[in-house]
Amino acid sequence: MPASDLVQPSCQRPALARRLIEQQVIEPELLDHALADARRLGRPLIRHLLNEALAPAAGLARAAATEFGLPLIHANELKPQPAATERIDAQLIRRHHALPIRLKTNRLTVAISDPANVAAIDEIRFQSGLPVDPVLAQDDELAEQIAKTLGPVDHDLQQASQAVSAREQPITELDDEDTPVVRFINRTLMEAVTEQASDIHFEPFEHHCRVRFRRDGMLREVAQAPAGIAPRLSARIKVLARLDIAERRVPQDGRLRFPTGDGEHVDFRVSSCPTLFGEKLVLRLLNPDTAARTLQTLGLSAEQLAAYRQAIDQPHGMILVTGPTGSGKTVTLYSALAALNTAERNVLSVEDPVEIDLPGINQVSINPRAGLDFPSTLRAFLRQDPDVMMVGEIRDQETAEITVKAAQTGHLVLSTLHTNSAPAAITRLANMGIAPWNIAASVSLIMAQRLVRRLCPHCCEPAKPSQTQLQSLGFDPSLSSDVTFYEALGCSACVNGYDGRIGIHEVLPVSQAITQLILDGASLSAITEQARETGIANLKHSGRNALLQGLTSVAEIHRVIA
Repeated sequence: MPASDLVQPSCQRPALARRLIEQQVIEPELLDHALADARRLGRPLIRHLLNEALAPAAGLARAAATEFGLPLIHANELKPQPAATERIDAQLIRRHHALPIRLKTNRLTVAISDPANVAAIDEIRFQSGLPVDPVLAQDDELAEQIAKTLGPVDHDLQQASQAVSAREQPITELDDEDTPVVRFINRTLMEAVTEQASDIHFEPFEHHCRVRFRRDGMLREVAQAPAGIAPRLSARIKVLARLDIAERRVPQDGRLRFPTGDGEHVDFRVSSCPTLFGEKLVLRLLNPDTAARTLQTLGLSAEQLAAYRQAIDQPHGMILVTGPTGSGKTVTLYSALAALNTAERNVLSVEDPVEIDLPGINQVSINPRAGLDFPSTLRAFLRQDPDVMMVGEIRDQETAEITVKAAQTGHLVLSTLHTNSAPAAITRLANMGIAPWNIAASVSLIMAQRLVRRLCPHCCEPAKPSQTQLQSLGFDPSLSSDVTFYEALGCSACVNGYDGRIGIHEVLPVSQAITQLILDGASLSAITEQARETGIANLKHSGRNALLQGLTSVAEIHRVIA
């Protein structure tokens, strides 16, 4: 039922009051006093009765469901699908006492205990971008389920907030391992490791500090801290990362090592940035498993894998991996380095910065302040008897010229570019000032890629696509009855209907036909058409294959590729 169908409290109180008396939920005299108090305080009647414990929650729920014509659900129906709750910020859920419980056919079912709270439905509809169907739940049962879903209010944060209100916390206390702020940070880092998050965001705002995790490419709010303790959170993390805690005006970068028990630890890259209400901190979890990825685990098709293997087996040439930030380019390059990392080869890499230690490979982090940038490092590499060189990113003409020269003089070079497709990498190099004959003589393979979330195998459910969906994805609309896709549902195993990510790739070997087009100065569209004619699967084609295999959802393909 849309929120507009829920009548405003001022119109419904008399009718609801009569219903409460009719169902013997509350004595008439007590109700008259409650009505007067609710009007004076500006509260909806049901919320006032609940807050003052003037009537049983069960009776109020039954009467309200009857009066407003809403379905009444019970405690066993309140357990939410994670795919529903992740659509809405925890702050909104707590503020409005409204819990999204189901996401089905692009409609969101939301449990509320006060049907007069039209603002809750309107805000949830606005934030989720979905139609909302409200259902009524008993207030105490709803409160219990919200606490189970979001977790109780953090007592460490409460203690820290009280301490800040009482006095200023000396910086020396930031080294005390048993303060509320320290306990909260330690627990947050451990939860991020357990949930396999890639990043943690600590974000100060005027009235609160938000904590979010990025998992499988998506950000999700996990906690809110009082605004007053944001400087303590920032200072503690900067102490761990060996940053200057007195400097809050300029960005800083560092690393911290966090013990996880049993002698194990994880490393985080820390980035601080001054914002309007304090320092925003982002912690990137440096996962050593990234370095252990093999070529077979990249998600390439058999044909794509064979082309990639053939390119890295060559003694010279340039391999380019393209895509936006966060599309897994570094993982793809690391997998190639792992395959090339033998005692017979001298392998060097220059990155900004080095994120994962790769044993057996000579790695350099650039340091512009010290004059160590990509071009100067590459020139040094060429005097280091290299066999294989990895360049984190080709950003400028000078870097491009050195890498092209290296690829033409007996070295295998791997690097990345920011382009939307594999053929676009050729025009990108040309726009950097690289001559067509140098591009043709150096580039051996280009791979464009994206990452989409993988459907959880435990809870994904089949869904028949509409003709419009098929057409938007490049399928024949007449196949709607013959094609089955799958959509995310959410369960205890996956939380939100997805479990990990898979790569969607476009692998373009630079064939003789492509080489001739480059030499002729052909346009991007001509190179793209040649790739299509030779059967190269572009990103949309690879995405369609992933859909047909039940690996991901239509929503993911549209979000990342279409």
